[in-house]
Amino acid sequence: MKRLARDPIRFDLINAFAEFGRIEKLSLRNPAAAEGFVERARASVNRSLLNEAFLHGIRTELMFESLVASLGTIEILKTEDSGEIYSSDDTLKVPDFRLVFSDHSQVLVEIKNFYQTNDARQAFELDSQYLDGLVRYSKAMSCKLFLGVHWARWNIWTLVAPEVFKNRGETRALDMLEAIKANHMAMLGDYSVGCRFPLSLIMHADKRQPRIIESDGKGAFVISKIDVCCAGQLIESPLERQIATYLMFYGKWRYEVIADVIDNQIETVEHRWSPERDNGQGFEILGSLGEMFSTFYKSVTQDEGQVRRLRIDVSPGSLGHLIPDNYKSEILPLWRFKQKPGEPGGVAEP
Repeated sequence: MKRLARDPIRFDLINAFAEFGRIEKLSLRNPAAAEGFVERARASVNRSLLNEAFLHGIRTELMFESLVASLGTIEILKTEDSGEIYSSDDTLKVPDFRLVFSDHSQVLVEIKNFYQTNDARQAFELDSQYLDGLVRYSKAMSCKLFLGVHWARWNIWTLVAPEVFKNRGETRALDMLEAIKANHMAMLGDYSVGCRFPLSLIMHADKRQPRIIESDGKGAFVISKIDVCCAGQLIESPLERQIATYLMFYGKWRYEVIADVIDNQIETVEHRWSPERDNGQGFEILGSLGEMFSTFYKSVTQDEGQVRRLRIDVSPGSLGHLIPDNYKSEILPLWRFKQKPGEPGGVAEP
């Protein structure tokens, strides 16, 4: 995939300006039109910046867009809910994205961000009429509809059909466990990754430089070299080091720092990642590619719970190609699990 060149600053702004002129019934040549548009745009941006829920929602849409592009398994990814639309049915709701696969099949995807506050098993709910409008639009476009929900508290992505939602009258509810069971994220190239443990970055102190622990317990040292290890074995392959580093930084294992000090002098500092639990199977899961990408995306766009950026530069296919399909290694062995969706526990007719 490649990102097609666009000039949104030019074309999207002039379209918004044209809409402003239509609403206000102003000539585009009238100086008051441009001044009024700039003032209206400034006020709108300022309102949006004060609405954290709105910003998190927009950022989640863009995070999904970047994730799909980064996995790189589809042919076309396009924003669906932009531009004018005319329809005889004014109850239609337009989903966020259109995805086109290599076999030319297409799906539409609506993205939602949901944080379970007090109740960790709280179901995600949508207005029934809203969901019905999405379904009708998708049928009119002869496309399947999926709803991508980011369960923010757990950093989990699920992609499910509308039928998985249970009918509650005016609302439709999605249970997280049912969503995980019926998850279609694998069709986008997502899968879970496991490996042996621990994963370590070991920083060796340069013994020619000062490296003493002072009386206050603090010490400084110069790094002479950095080793990357898996289960105590040194990783030397550049590809394997790159994979291991990504798994360390963005996987969900527990992080700790261990300093090796001899005669009050720093020898090494080990940054270690280990699973919370050892199930005795020789490896543990670090998370899915989607979970790890979301952790990366948040680290770049969020600071102390506040959204600082919305969009980032992503190299299409970079995450999908991180681990080659024919990857094998004795030093950094990986287990890859691709989930197939099960039957939904409840069906709601739109």
